[in-house]
Amino acid sequence: MALDNSMHSNVITFPSTRSSRDVLDRIVGASPAIDAVRRDIVQYAISSAPVVIHGESGVGKELVAHALHACSTHASRRFIAANVGAFCPELLGSELFGHGRGAFTGAVSSHRGLFEQAHEGTLFLDEIGELAPSAQTALLRVLESGEMRPLGTEITKHVRVRLVAATHRDLAAMVRDGHFRRDLYYRLHVLTIRVPALRERKRDIPELAAAILDRLHDEVGVRSLSSAALRVLAAYRWPGNVRQLVSVLRRACAQSSARTIDEDEVAIALMGEGQTECLPRGKSRLDATTVGAAMRASDGKIAKAARALGVPRSTLRDCLERLRDPKRSGGVTREPLGAEPSEHPSPSRSFPASSRGASDE
Repeated sequence: MALDNSMHSNVITFPSTRSSRDVLDRIVGASPAIDAVRRDIVQYAISSAPVVIHGESGVGKELVAHALHACSTHASRRFIAANVGAFCPELLGSELFGHGRGAFTGAVSSHRGLFEQAHEGTLFLDEIGELAPSAQTALLRVLESGEMRPLGTEITKHVRVRLVAATHRDLAAMVRDGHFRRDLYYRLHVLTIRVPALRERKRDIPELAAAILDRLHDEVGVRSLSSAALRVLAAYRWPGNVRQLVSVLRRACAQSSARTIDEDEVAIALMGEGQTECLPRGKSRLDATTVGAAMRASDGKIAKAARALGVPRSTLRDCLERLRDPKRSGGVTREPLGAEPSEHPSPSRSFPASSRGASDE
């Protein structure tokens, strides 16, 4: 994946080197909902009609758009992805359609817009619902006639582009409320693909998690998840979808050196997402690694860490004092508190050996 030479770094050009099968294989899962997405991709790829991809943030809409391109007859051409909502509104027209030299202050040279760059290829516009009214009008003209005029010029250019758009918003409601042009809506809404939220396909979590850990191999090494850890993941609602799952697994791997990530480590990683009810109630093992990770994830707040660990606040406070005071604990170890001290104590760096910075909130 390479950044395109444009005014903004959120324009991305993908090399057309992967086969359609390689890209489809990156859409992981065997649930009926994700099978339907793959079927739609293969069916719609042979058409040149616009496609709108619906789905919550983080479900993988850009991956679906890339798969549409890879399965199409113009897969050897450029695939350009841009987030409409990330562009400065004043420069959106320039980014989409280009501009001539001197078109506005700072335009010291001419600029080829995204439509021209994607000629005979695919242009993916994410967050299409954020498109300003003036840009909606210009986009409608391009879709209807295949013609555009760069800002500050009198030159009409002809472009042939497969447009794929995506949104997490309800475009039909935006039309009713007067925030999105009705004629543009009908021009765009020819073919649609709905990407399901992760909570709607939880049976895919084990396969997704394995694929994510494999992709993160260079960063985290060889890792796997225990059955109990997978149950913790399945119990969570995933408001951030697959993107959030990636974040949680990276955090769990960073906070643990174990080859197999267990339920406690996943639960503590979820604390970083504001989830404080992850660990099994009545937890009996309170070792330095677990307590240290819980305190870091809760920003030093004892009450929040205690809720996640499933223990009373007083128990955790006493645990922190034992870990801080070698005379009471026999040294900071990775053994469960209450067990005999290890013959070879772990180094103190396994836990922040002071609780003075902890808050009792």
